[in-house]
Amino acid sequence: MDSIKARFFGRKTLIMDLVQGLLAPSQPLDYSLVGPKMIGKSRFLKFLASDEGPLQGPDPDGLRPERFRDGHSIIIGHYDCDWPEARVHLTQFISQRLRSQLENERRLQLELDWSRIDRASSAGQQIGQIVHQLEQQQLRLVLLLDNFDHVLKSPTVIPDVINELRPLTNELGLVVATEEALHDLNQPVAASPLFNVMHQHFVGLLEPRAAREWVEAYQERFGFSHEIAVELQTLAGGHPFLLARINDVLTEAQTLLPGHSAVTEAQLPLIQLRLGEHGRPLFEMNWKKLIERPTSIPLIQQLIQAPIGIGELPTDHAGTLNWLINQAMAKYDRVSYRLFSPLFVKFLRDKEQISTEPEPRVANFDQFLQNLAPKEADLLRYLRLHSHTVVSVDQLLANVWQQPEASPRRVQEAIRRLRYTLSRQTPSLGVIENQRGEGYRFVPSI
Repeated sequence: MDSIKARFFGRKTLIMDLVQGLLAPSQPLDYSLVGPKMIGKSRFLKFLASDEGPLQGPDPDGLRPERFRDGHSIIIGHYDCDWPEARVHLTQFISQRLRSQLENERRLQLELDWSRIDRASSAGQQIGQIVHQLEQQQLRLVLLLDNFDHVLKSPTVIPDVINELRPLTNELGLVVATEEALHDLNQPVAASPLFNVMHQHFVGLLEPRAAREWVEAYQERFGFSHEIAVELQTLAGGHPFLLARINDVLTEAQTLLPGHSAVTEAQLPLIQLRLGEHGRPLFEMNWKKLIERPTSIPLIQQLIQAPIGIGELPTDHAGTLNWLINQAMAKYDRVSYRLFSPLFVKFLRDKEQISTEPEPRVANFDQFLQNLAPKEADLLRYLRLHSHTVVSVDQLLANVWQQPEASPRRVQEAIRRLRYTLSRQTPSLGVIENQRGEGYRFVPSI
């Protein structure tokens, strides 16, 4: 079973694009991988960095160019940006990690002039010196930066630190993984020339063939029938988190059988029940995203009832559907759009909050404010005072939170909660509009 856990399934098209781009003979390409938590971005980067991965391991499909065919001319720096040091100063963090890695490198006979590297005036230039000296030895450096969004959300990050990486991309390959698209994370930093040259890929549900191969690996190990295999593929819905949890569910089910015999159709109700429980962290995470985006609820309610034909989707739901697909909550086949797993559908049906019933009517605006959390009430008072006027995030942090240096995420989260509460009031009290890159505008109804 350990061999199944260690195997990597799918992402063939993505692997081909990254390998050929990162190892381009002349100038490497750079990539941004965008996908929600639990979709397998970290697992994917770990696979790329492994000795058996497509950059250094076997290359049966001939993806690597001749210069890198044997995999020995590639050095991979795989770093998690969730570390505090990365959030404080990214290039210094990379420089220190890279130096430690290269000083302990035994596979290659490296000849690096560390005294010259130490004389560089900044951490970014130190990395540049390392990259240049490696390139002179016909070695390609590839940096894989996981949880890169933690850097962009850090209140200490400045554009200059990110800009230090841009000149380096002429000689090294760079892959960053984030939960959101770069331009949605930090407007000033995302304007860096670095991100203008990055190729963006959305990491979502696995392709059906890869999901089938994953389940077939379990089938070979546990010896269940084709009918169970089909049911497991349906329940997992192509989500790597659920596909990985199938291992635990099948092991649990088998231990309950006499002599650990093969799992049969009689165990399907138990398998469904336990896989639903194992998937709860994923479903709860998705539910939180949904209630923070109340405009998605009407479409979710439709998808709970039945799939929507491709030609039947209202045009005003197109943006929401696109967001659901990017969040790996919905998928499409040749004829319809649907929620990714029947287990997720059941979870949503069990949530009383999905009801379309509005909140009780309020007599006036002041009564509505009394039902809000104190900070949200202060926020709405301020927005109402400046009705029809765009108010910047900096203004809100300074005048509502009295913390001008605080993270913009505070405002974003409070706005999401407030929008959801406002959307459930009858009659409507107003809406909070978003002026992209500028701030928020409150448009009252009463």
